Amino acid sequence: MKTVAAFTSGIIVFLFSLVQRTSGQCKEAAIKSEMNVSINYHLPHFITETPIQNIVLYKHHIYIGAVNKIYVLNENLQNISVYKTGPVLENPDCAPCEDCKERANLSNSFWKDNVNMALLLETYYDDQLISCGSVTRGVCQRHIIDPDNPADIESEVHCMYSKQRDGESDSCPDCVVSTLGTKVLVTEKDRFVNFFVGNTVKSSFQPQHALHSVSVRRLKETQDGFEFLTDHSYMDILLQFRDSYPIKYVHAFENDHFVYFLTVQRESLDSQAFHTRIIRFCSFDSELRSYMEMPLECIFTEKRRKRSIRNEIFNVLQAAYVSKPGAVLAHEMGLSVNDDILYGVFAQSKPDSSEPTNRSAVCAVSVRTINEFFNKIVDKQNMKCLQHFYGKDSKYCLKRTFSRNASYCEAQDDEYRLEVTTPLQRVDLYMGQFNSVLLTSISVFTKGNLTVANLGTSEGRFMQIVISRSEATSPHVNFPLDSHPVSPQVIIDHSLGADGYTLVVTGMKITKIPLNGPGCDHFKSCSQCLSAPPFMQCGWCSDRCVRSWECVKRMWTQDTCLPRIVPRSAPLEGGTRLTVCGWDFGFSKNNRFDLKNTAVLIGGKPCTLELKVSNKNKLECTVAAAKNPSFNITSSVSSGHGISSFNTFSYVNPVITSISPTYGPKFGGTLLTLSGKYLKSGKSREIYIGGKPCTLKSESDNTVMCYTPAQGTSSEYPVKMEIDLAIREVKGHFTYKEDPIVFKIHPAKSFLSGGSTITVYGIHLNSVYLPQMVITVPKLGKNFTVVKKQAFLLFQVSNDFSIWNELVQRKKIFFLHWQKKLLLLKVRLSLQQSLNPSV
Repeated sequence: MKTVAAFTSGIIVFLFSLVQRTSGQCKEAAIKSEMNVSINYHLPHFITETPIQNIVLYKHHIYIGAVNKIYVLNENLQNISVYKTGPVLENPDCAPCEDCKERANLSNSFWKDNVNMALLLETYYDDQLISCGSVTRGVCQRHIIDPDNPADIESEVHCMYSKQRDGESDSCPDCVVSTLGTKVLVTEKDRFVNFFVGNTVKSSFQPQHALHSVSVRRLKETQDGFEFLTDHSYMDILLQFRDSYPIKYVHAFENDHFVYFLTVQRESLDSQAFHTRIIRFCSFDSELRSYMEMPLECIFTEKRRKRSIRNEIFNVLQAAYVSKPGAVLAHEMGLSVNDDILYGVFAQSKPDSSEPTNRSAVCAVSVRTINEFFNKIVDKQNMKCLQHFYGKDSKYCLKRTFSRNASYCEAQDDEYRLEVTTPLQRVDLYMGQFNSVLLTSISVFTKGNLTVANLGTSEGRFMQIVISRSEATSPHVNFPLDSHPVSPQVIIDHSLGADGYTLVVTGMKITKIPLNGPGCDHFKSCSQCLSAPPFMQCGWCSDRCVRSWECVKRMWTQDTCLPRIVPRSAPLEGGTRLTVCGWDFGFSKNNRFDLKNTAVLIGGKPCTLELKVSNKNKLECTVAAAKNPSFNITSSVSSGHGISSFNTFSYVNPVITSISPTYGPKFGGTLLTLSGKYLKSGKSREIYIGGKPCTLKSESDNTVMCYTPAQGTSSEYPVKMEIDLAIREVKGHFTYKEDPIVFKIHPAKSFLSGGSTITVYGIHLNSVYLPQMVITVPKLGKNFTVVKKQAFLLFQVSNDFSIWNELVQRKKIFFLHWQKKLLLLKVRLSLQQSLNPSV
């Protein structure tokens, strides 16, 4: 198309028309796993004043260990009480738990925030909450829990510290936790309560003997502190290695008669690379003689061309969880539902660093397999001395032959502590699915026969995903929980007779998430909705995925997704190509769809199926002709497994009643509107004027709009519309007139504030149905559309001078040059036009 323009004083005036846009269809044929991952669910939560470190659930009360405070919440996450633990006034001459107020003004006294390093429950002696903080040398306090009022942790609080008597060892059994990181496991064996502790330590710690790397200590029967049973009840990294060989204790658990710690540490004293280790020793071994370490690797195996295999190792553990499997996973792993499985989220670290990258994997291994691996490897002699504890030149590390049966805990001196060198390897359960995210949290529960993982990310997202060794799964829940990372500290409550919930920590926020999922609204289509795990109780309700009690339209289903036909109507002549959209096309989700045996019937007549472009989510077929209009006729999709019926298709008779406008310029671009009924039926619509296509702009049942094509001569041309095989002709014609030509505008300048009257000189200006004036100012890079303030008239030059005299008298025309047949038009800065800009 042409563009008609007048150039004057750097201002360009355009007469234009608009261009149409089109869009696609059949949303249901999209990937089934797509869902709304930006949805915000409103879940019960509580926000603390300081960051949260630990949480404990006891008798329907939630105890939160945060900086300087311990909160007590009920199960609805309502705050019941708060116990203040800091800041604490510290002085080198003050003993733990001693009141230092008298030294407050001394230069070496200072106030220190109390970070909650451990929050533990002990119920053998009393029901009591034990909190250990970053102040007072890592000493703990015990809060007696009133059986009648579990929220009261303030009435009876005791410091768990006893001063050493003369002649006693200068070790500090009451100094429990490290400010750099700690994991504490409480066990009860033979009427004694033992605390197993793993601490990250540095050479700068003073005094050096106060904190131990790994230790077992017993709670005194007086409960005023702890005691080491022997001088071998703890192990310490040698002072010269404490800064160069840091050990981070990530998780601790007890299983049968063993205690396990999971750590991240360097591969050796001489290596800069980090990896994950499993530490194991017997729970009743007070001297840690059965202590062993073994590398644990989570691997993603990628098969490439020419049968080559690439292994990626996810070397640094971020979080772990131990629980029992559901029946399906137990069968896949060759286990019993009573076996314990260790689940871990691992990340790839930066080179020569323990800092994780945004590449994660999830691995699982049964505790039985861990123990069998320890035994098997020990028999193969693949072990060495623990050099970070003893040094390379220690008598335990020089020319030693290790011979022991690792399945027993009665270790002798010659079977002293050792390191297994062969790693226990497991493959990523999700085959690289999380290779662009940093997973920071995991917890696992069972629902029916399924095993389900809760995963948290460094970006504060929460996900649920079924764990399977035989089938590929993806998250069925994935939504933003917070802007802070999800903490490894997580609690699952799965009480009998209740659906259960997960307590998730992000920064200063704790959120309660149902194990059945936060809701179903994130599923965008029926197919996604019905593919959700059964325990989520999701069903399709007309146009939403909801639970049954949320469906007010009483059309809730968990069985089938009825197909959707595009288009929903077609002309009587037939030939319309239908797209049947859906997921297995309404058959039961338990039935397998068979394309070869599929047939589509529309009103009892076959719809010819196009197999090459059809699949399990989309069928393409061509409808037959019909004699009479019929609405919502019975249609069906059948296969070898059954028939799915629906009533959403109609045969119609499209009719064009009028067109507007009825004229326009030869160069085309006039926006033509066809009015009538059922004009949007069928799949394809084409409009022709004098045999040339009219470019579609928009379409609805009652109107279709298009831009007229250019024609070579001024004349009347027929208009027709083709809808698939149907042809509808317009009564009357569309008239093409001579193209308008602009010679001059006056004035050529105007005020910045506008309001000037602009006069346009030209010929055939009345061939345009709705003129519009647009002023372009190149220096400003802007277009200004003249706004229409009052109606105006277009005048064709006439031989009747009486008409012109009358018009002049009415002051509608101010200038007439008859010889050149110029037309003068007074246009205010407010006129509208609808010509195509590309004309």
